[in-house]
Amino acid sequence: MRLLFQVAVLAVGAGMAVPNAAAAPAPQYRLVLGSAKTLEYRGINARGDIIGVGLDPARFGREEGFVIKAGTTTPIFLADPGTNNQNAVPRSINDQGVVVGNYQQNVVVPGGAEEITRPAIWPGPGGAGSDLGVNPTGSADAFGINGQQQIVGWQAGPASITPWQRNGTTVTNLPPLNGSNDTEALGENSNGVVVGDAAVPGGTLPGGDQVALEWVNGKLITLGQLNGGAWSEALAINTAGQAVGSASPAGSSLLDSHAVLFSGGKAIDLNVPRGVNQGTAHATAINTGGVIVGADAVFPDISGVGNGFVYRDGHATELNSLVKRTPNVRLGGATGINDAGDIVGTAVLTAPDGTVSTVGYELLLT
Repeated sequence: MRLLFQVAVLAVGAGMAVPNAAAAPAPQYRLVLGSAKTLEYRGINARGDIIGVGLDPARFGREEGFVIKAGTTTPIFLADPGTNNQNAVPRSINDQGVVVGNYQQNVVVPGGAEEITRPAIWPGPGGAGSDLGVNPTGSADAFGINGQQQIVGWQAGPASITPWQRNGTTVTNLPPLNGSNDTEALGENSNGVVVGDAAVPGGTLPGGDQVALEWVNGKLITLGQLNGGAWSEALAINTAGQAVGSASPAGSSLLDSHAVLFSGGKAIDLNVPRGVNQGTAHATAINTGGVIVGADAVFPDISGVGNGFVYRDGHATELNSLVKRTPNVRLGGATGINDAGDIVGTAVLTAPDGTVSTVGYELLLT
């Protein structure tokens, strides 16, 4: 159900312009590329700490999660909880620098061993990670954390995926969509309002129908679809309750999803620039001022990373048009934005021989 850039980044908020409002002067940014150790940036908090995934030289170049402290450029890799575990993936960082995400735990099974996804929390850069203890004998993941240390995610049972929210040491199972065997919590705001999605029973679309969801005080609400469509997901929400994500119009599946804002029980298309056969687009984060970032697909493309965009004052703009061009560098999908307007995501680098690699990027307002 999750698309490539689903990241729950804490964002607090007030009002925003509606789509197609009068244009305002486009902002200009200064581009800061991450080091070769970084593969992608996944989020940024209010003080400018960045989370991402990169190649950890201390672990034989294995992919691991990291934190880059505000004002620095050096990735501090996260320690995997326990022993013989690996592949930490940070998904959210709050304004105090606490990180949640997942790691791969090695478990013994009849006839051998396997890895399961486990939810984890890290108190900050350099701190040891610990397992959150949700669904202790099975798979689970943590997608969001706010300033009150409330954490949300999903857990896998024998025949279903269900959402949960953790307050202090208490884990509460959030109600799943009625009849669905796959309901996920993917983000939350500072008020503890949670967003996510669920598979719709009896769907007819290729890959299945899906609906964006919101939980307010534990009560489940459907956020709606785009122009009669049957597929949507909510990825982030700010304190004002403005949720963003992705949705497909009538007759289309997730393969033709559009970046959207959810309002009044329906999805509103952000009209991200999309050429012929542009494929999917999704909004991944929204900040206090209602500025939205995300990604839209690129064709042809061998990197698997779409273009980044920013939506503000009623209009979406490709990020590559807002920075001084750097040869052989394309700004891919944006995955986080903070209240200062700083944006992070993944840049695609093309070498002279045509090989492609990625590093994280940060855009600073000039």
